Amino acid sequence: MIELDTIFNQDCLMGLKALPDKSIDLILTDPPYGKKADKGTNGFGAAKNRRYTGGWDKEAPPPQEVFNEMFRVAKNLIIFGGNYFGNVLPPSNCWIFWDKKGDIAFQNPFADGELIYTTFKKPVKKIVFRQQGFITDSKDKRYHPTQKPTELVQTLIEMFSEPGQVICDPFLGSGTTAIAAVKAGRHYIGYEIDPGYFQICCDRLDELEDGFPPKP
Repeated sequence: MIELDTIFNQDCLMGLKALPDKSIDLILTDPPYGKKADKGTNGFGAAKNRRYTGGWDKEAPPPQEVFNEMFRVAKNLIIFGGNYFGNVLPPSNCWIFWDKKGDIAFQNPFADGELIYTTFKKPVKKIVFRQQGFITDSKDKRYHPTQKPTELVQTLIEMFSEPGQVICDPFLGSGTTAIAAVKAGRHYIGYEIDPGYFQICCDRLDELEDGFPPKP
């Protein structure tokens, strides 16, 4: 029995192993890249990400076993930064290019776009939403250094799933995928190992869900 509309403060591998085969309609996630981006400087000489808690990118990328479990439990997957996991992901027909609307005249250290891996058998897609560092069109409050805009995640959920389906994020971070799933009328399951970010997820969901009707 799957506990829908629930998030868990635990390692995602343990949680995924408890799920039946193909019980999740869509995994949408942003795994840690293992670049140790939570250390050093941000390109402007300032200490990097002092405002954020936890070693959010100090570990190696998720092991192969985690990806194996994601493919086992989900009918389809969408993975931000899929180019960092080329050694563990099978080939895809449908990559998504996220155009971040960067100002090419402004010499900044941030990427102009991001590659998003999917398992869908569709042509390559492009999605446009401005976000470079702290320059963003999102209305979200920032809780996590790699936090994706809720508007962007909700658009992806609505493009690649149906109302009432189940969305899972094994690396929930500050809870954006669950928030977007609620707004899109989908069920959610999420896993976040860091207690501080898990509490942020709980607080954000508690604040949001009171104003939304039950999902089908």
